[in-house]
Formats: sequence, structure tokens, C-alpha cells
Amino acid sequence: MSDSLVLKGLKDVRKHNGSEMLLQRPPRGGDAYPVKKWWAQNAGGTTYVGCSVFKVTQGGNSVYLAIDTSEMSTIRIDSDTAFTFNFYILSQVQRAALFTTGWQLIEHYVFPKISGGKIMTVTPAGAASRPS
Repeated sequence: MSDSLVLKGLKDVRKHNGSEMLLQRPPRGGDAYPVKKWWAQNAGGTTYVGCSVFKVTQGGNSVYLAIDTSEMSTIRIDSDTAFTFNFYILSQVQRAALFTTGWQLIEHYVFPKISGGKIMTVTPAGAASRPS
């Protein structure tokens, strides 16, 4: 199956086709879901960033897709089988990451504003495996 949606801001989901991606609300309220910063290590401690988080379920397996968004962000996300994603309409969005349900990093995505061209997929050393 596949799923597609447009996310405006932190929580406004539009044009949602499918039921595999579900927006998760922050456990302590508010609009931004606190996610440990995945693209840089801070020697002084852990840094959290406010994200929009989707729980993506396919064939009985689930992952979390975290998108570093703000109130002015717009992004279209298409999900395909095997937890692969395509991103379009990238406005005010710089990064996203795919996590296991235990919040272990699988891979992360660097969007053109930072990468300077195409969307870059980064699989760090020691990353968790994508569910099959």
C-alpha cells in the first residue's frame, strides 16, 4: 500500500490519501514533538528539537518519521512499501529522520536547502535496521 499527505506547519495535515502515516501528538502537549537532535552530537549534553512526528505502519511493522518543521513549513510526503519515502514541496524544511519505535535512528534525510542539490539520504554507522 502507499500513503501520501501534505503537512503545513507543525500539525495541519491536508490531502491525506491512505492510513499508514498517523501524526503523533507530543506526550506533554503543545504542537512540536521533542526529538533528540540526530544530525549532530553535543558533547555537553542532549539537545532536543521540535518536530512533527508520524507513526508509519506497514504490514504489522512500525517506524517513526520525524520532520524538523516550524509554523511556516510545508512538505508533501509519499510513503511506499518497505518504508521508503519521497519528499516534495520543501518549504522551510531542512531535515527529516526515520526511527524505530524505540527511537533508534535508521537513516536521515538532508533536504536541498542544506545539501545544495538533491535530497541526500544518510545511513550512519551502527544504524538500526529498517523493518522488513
